[in-house]
Amino acid sequence: MSTVHLTNEDSEYMQTGDMDMTYISTSSQQTELPGGAEQQTMRVYLRVRPFSKEELSDKEDQDCVGIENSQTVTLNAPKGSANMKSSEKGIGMSLHKFSFSQIFGPEMMQSEIFEATVKSQMSDFLDGKNALLFSYGVTNAGKTYTIQGTPKQPGILPRVLDATFQYIEGHLYDGMDLKPYLRNDAQYLEPDQVKQEKSAKAAIFASVKEECEPLRSSGLESCSALTSNPTEADSSQFALWVAFFEIYNESVYDLLQASLCSKSKKRSSLRVCDDGAGNCYVKDLRWINILTLDEASKVLQFGNKNRSAAATNFPYSHSIFTIKLLKIEDSTVTRISEFSLCDLAGSERCNKTKTFGERLKEAGNINNSLLILGKCLTALRNNQTEGMKNSYIPFRESKLTKLFQAVFCGKGRASMIVNINQCASTYDETLHVMKFSAVAKQVVQVIPDKPLKSLAPCLIGRDGKPLVKNGVMDTQALESFLCEEELLDEEDEANMSLATENELANMIESLRTKLLAERKRNLVQEMEIRNEMGDAMLQQLMESEELRSRQIEELKESFEEKLENTFEIYKDAIRQHAYQSAMNNLEDDYVPFDEFIAEQDKVETLKRKVSELEGLTSSIGGLCAVPTVDQSCQTHPYKSTEAAGDDRCKHLYKEKCAIDSICEDKQQLIICLEKRLKDINVTLENTRDGYLEKSSELDDLQRKSKDQEILWQNVDKDREIASLKSELAKLSQNPPMQLRPKRGLLANIRDAVTSPRKTSTTRTPRKTAHP
Repeated sequence: MSTVHLTNEDSEYMQTGDMDMTYISTSSQQTELPGGAEQQTMRVYLRVRPFSKEELSDKEDQDCVGIENSQTVTLNAPKGSANMKSSEKGIGMSLHKFSFSQIFGPEMMQSEIFEATVKSQMSDFLDGKNALLFSYGVTNAGKTYTIQGTPKQPGILPRVLDATFQYIEGHLYDGMDLKPYLRNDAQYLEPDQVKQEKSAKAAIFASVKEECEPLRSSGLESCSALTSNPTEADSSQFALWVAFFEIYNESVYDLLQASLCSKSKKRSSLRVCDDGAGNCYVKDLRWINILTLDEASKVLQFGNKNRSAAATNFPYSHSIFTIKLLKIEDSTVTRISEFSLCDLAGSERCNKTKTFGERLKEAGNINNSLLILGKCLTALRNNQTEGMKNSYIPFRESKLTKLFQAVFCGKGRASMIVNINQCASTYDETLHVMKFSAVAKQVVQVIPDKPLKSLAPCLIGRDGKPLVKNGVMDTQALESFLCEEELLDEEDEANMSLATENELANMIESLRTKLLAERKRNLVQEMEIRNEMGDAMLQQLMESEELRSRQIEELKESFEEKLENTFEIYKDAIRQHAYQSAMNNLEDDYVPFDEFIAEQDKVETLKRKVSELEGLTSSIGGLCAVPTVDQSCQTHPYKSTEAAGDDRCKHLYKEKCAIDSICEDKQQLIICLEKRLKDINVTLENTRDGYLEKSSELDDLQRKSKDQEILWQNVDKDREIASLKSELAKLSQNPPMQLRPKRGLLANIRDAVTSPRKTSTTRTPRKTAHP
């Protein structure tokens, strides 16, 4: 099987033959740039979920996913999938190959995934750098299980918290008077504010029931040391703050707000703001200071209860759990690092899941945010390619990408865990997820060796003003900042006292002249604008009236044509129905014309024979009487010839009787046929009369409906024209205003507005005549 290396000039996939399609991205390698900066491609991992018993019983196992090695996976389209149908038509291929930083099969444990994926990012986080981890995939692919896990099999998030507590063990700052502020700053809290923080934390813990044991005792093994712990001689301490929020329907909601427990209250969305240094943050987001892993578990459990879920009980929102580690030295925050774990919502298509209503809106917003995320990654990849022009990166088009713009631009290390299942029914969605990950793996991140000075944390007071500069309290700068307005006022008064009264009077007069000139210019400009707006409105109304008239005429013509066509169709249908009815009535009694003529010829022939026989019989009877057989034998034995003649007469008589009976039958048949012909003629005449009557009724109905419809249209259009005329009259005739005796600029404005009406050509709206 051939392999094609994906380039930036090509599309996301390339055809390599009739049987395979290959996605190979650049290897995840690190390079050192001048100045100590580190450059590497984004790490993208793949985790394949095992089959469930229900999926195996539904025959979902069709060998769609094949893991070739630790970095390459092959997808084979099953029968019935859209990709297979397209490949059969010659569009696209049925076999696809993708490469990842590392691939984890169904047999991989949670601890192994943590060690292989997050361990390096965890070290950066504890060293003061920012980190971001995405879990991406379709619904029911194992994203939430990878991030959060279960009490017996904890995921990445509990293990990150456990490793953090192991690192800061013995150096935990138990005070709550230093809290994260904005994105990279810290805030000093007063005692009353500390009480509020403690009460909010207690309220969250009180609402969470002890449903499970602490994570450490329920399956979380001790993590290996990620970096050296602070020594005992080191006086630095650490404070750990967490926040949990979600992005649902492109709105940000805090999952740690106590008011969310009340279903009667509607949740309030939060704003995504900018701190002025290009870093976005969620305003009014609640941060909770946690001291143990058990407290972190309760916070996570409380937030999961408030997370938005669809009717299928699957989350329909992006959830972000953010951890901030504050390094404190001598009651001063010297370093802040952030670790965000984002559990993205499912990326399946709406027509596949058959969503509708609110679910369709949710799925549309989810797909839109994921689409913008893909656009950002594609734009980053294109901008980092030689020979490609710098394109616009749409970070601001989605709340998700806006929040993590700084991380993608080098202020942190980002990675992604792609979760897929092996089911044949979701193959098309899985293929879309893999194509998305192929683009993400080519994004190059440039991470500076040392953070910029502007990113150093700044301690903020209760009033929002900085209290610490470079780790030292700058009281002189603070006093000068507080009394800045007063100093400026005193200086202004001193400067003003140096001027003479004449200079002040001249200055005032000059300013007054400038003010009047500016007002006059503004009024003249306003008058011109009003004049132009009035002319434009009048012209627009006239054009609208003409357009309405043309539309009315066109509608009339189209309706008349449609009515004529409709009546022609009705006429044809009635004619066909009448003809069919007549044919059905005549079908049983119909006699072909040729048979009828043949029967008439037979009757005429029989009539001629009968007449001949009657003439022969009358001639023989006149010659002699017919004696009996006995008499002829006894008295006239010698007349044998006469006996033979009598036999012949008897025979002829019998034939005559038979012919008479046949003639009578044929005559009855003729009478019956004539009667049927009369009935058929009567039926045809009745049908013709009914058809003519229906045709006349249709003509009357056509004329009535046409007149009625045209009348209704004319009435509606007359009403619209009358309303337009009234609006035009209101606009053209301004009501009289109470003016001052002195004629000023307002009167000139009125004249300027009404003058085009007087000088303009008299053009009245054309009214459609009634029919």
